[in-house]
Amino acid sequence: MSRIERQQDGRQWIAQWHSTQPLEDKWMAAGEVLYLPCPAFILITDGQAVWNINGQPIHVAFGQLFAVEANSVIEVIESGNLDLAGWQIQFHTYVLNNNETEDKNFEWHVPAGDTFQQVQLTGGFLTGINDFLHEEQPGQTIGMLVDRQYFLYGLLRSLYQQQPDDRQTTKKGILRSIAYMQEHYDEVITREQLAQLAGISPWHYSRKFSEWCGKRPSDYLANYRIYRAQEELLLTSAKSQDIARKTGFEDVHYFSRRFKHFTGVSPKKYAQTLQQRKIVSLSPICAEVLIALGIVPYAVMVTPLLLSEHHRDLFDKHRVKLLEAQQYVIPVELIEQAEPALIVGHFLTEDMKKRLRTIGPILTGLTLDIDSLLTRFAELFDKRAEAQSYQLRMTNEMNAAQQRLKAVIEAKAPVMVLRVEPFGYRYLGGNSSGVSQLLYHKLGLAIPPSLKAGKAWFNPCSLDQLAAVDPEYLFVEKRVMENFSTEENMQKLLESNCWANLRAVRNDQVFYVDTRIWVDGCGIAGQTLIIDQIVSGLTKAPKEAHNNPIE
Repeated sequence: MSRIERQQDGRQWIAQWHSTQPLEDKWMAAGEVLYLPCPAFILITDGQAVWNINGQPIHVAFGQLFAVEANSVIEVIESGNLDLAGWQIQFHTYVLNNNETEDKNFEWHVPAGDTFQQVQLTGGFLTGINDFLHEEQPGQTIGMLVDRQYFLYGLLRSLYQQQPDDRQTTKKGILRSIAYMQEHYDEVITREQLAQLAGISPWHYSRKFSEWCGKRPSDYLANYRIYRAQEELLLTSAKSQDIARKTGFEDVHYFSRRFKHFTGVSPKKYAQTLQQRKIVSLSPICAEVLIALGIVPYAVMVTPLLLSEHHRDLFDKHRVKLLEAQQYVIPVELIEQAEPALIVGHFLTEDMKKRLRTIGPILTGLTLDIDSLLTRFAELFDKRAEAQSYQLRMTNEMNAAQQRLKAVIEAKAPVMVLRVEPFGYRYLGGNSSGVSQLLYHKLGLAIPPSLKAGKAWFNPCSLDQLAAVDPEYLFVEKRVMENFSTEENMQKLLESNCWANLRAVRNDQVFYVDTRIWVDGCGIAGQTLIIDQIVSGLTKAPKEAHNNPIE
């Protein structure tokens, strides 16, 4: 333990566990600011978010462990529909001094970084942590305190592992010059500047850059500028001369020539040819909407475990290539091999945007709301008539469903969606997108009053809270995650007194739903499937509903 016990000033110290708490609603709502008075670990067990930790924007994702120093401030920038969940473990540190009878507070600092440090944990380590965090023991027994200390020092040990060597290398120099090009592409950049940043001679820099990137520095920079120009043409109404200046081309005629050489068409005609170009979608829902408008993407990124059958059949029918990826992982190498002319998707971190922008132009930040997504793509690809046709069809479906659900809607019977996860339980908020909009806004079903305050997509929910809500209708989603199972928590729920006493359970108004459709497949076809399931469930006789759960 010597590496843990000695801080940079050489003094010995000890750590003492203080508290372990799951991340609550405030960690998942944009704009919330959290103050941590003592050192803490923040463990992310599901989802993604963007936080500002002590003034630095950070992408937060599944499997990450953050160590933060005392008096840290975390602001939630974005969480939205990203399934964020995790734990906060606070601790205290004291000086270990054999000459004094009392411990003194020790000002602990992270071993690497500024005021916080990030570590990526392995699946096996996360599984062990999950077992510990959910092991319930009554009272503060000696054994429990020992276990907590052991757990705390295990986290500290993962933090103090050998840090990577930060010596200067040619590869790091090349990467530093690439980062400079990406940040200053709108300025005049010379090979001499880039070589100086890389710490090598201009001749050596050009040779090594070509070996590493497969093209000359000047070609790399020109391609990057053209990608940014393509984005400007798609996202703005700026004129060619303004886009040329904004992307680092001083002469608009030279810009037009380079653009046509690179894309095959002039800047003015680029948008008109977009639907014939090679599109890679980072989302099955985006790909589905494109296909509905008559635009077949070349490839779509999918997580096989979460891919619904209707999406798989659709992509097989249209021969869309599947880029298989793990949950929360974007396969950059596979996307690069696809050689896309355009990359489209929903949420991308700034770091991932930088990586993908070296491959092609990107269109990101797209909404998960189907109506809005149809409208956005219709404008981009000049498919307004097709979009209006689908929107009219969905409106008619919604009106028909409302008529069949009229009695439930008028009775304002509370409808709740409970998610069972490997790490606990959560409920669907009333002001998010996807199924939330479908249930509580488009169909007009009633969310239980006490759940209206939930700001996140899925909010933490205890069994006591579930008992207090006591919904009349309950949809249960068993969360699908790679490497983790919900079966233990599902069994715990079914065996609890809370479950047996729920009104929905007593009246046989519980319906089990599929994550692959209700969450990851809620597109055009998925919305139709979900509406059919909702209507068939809520309009069945109680006993019939119980005997025919929605799977």
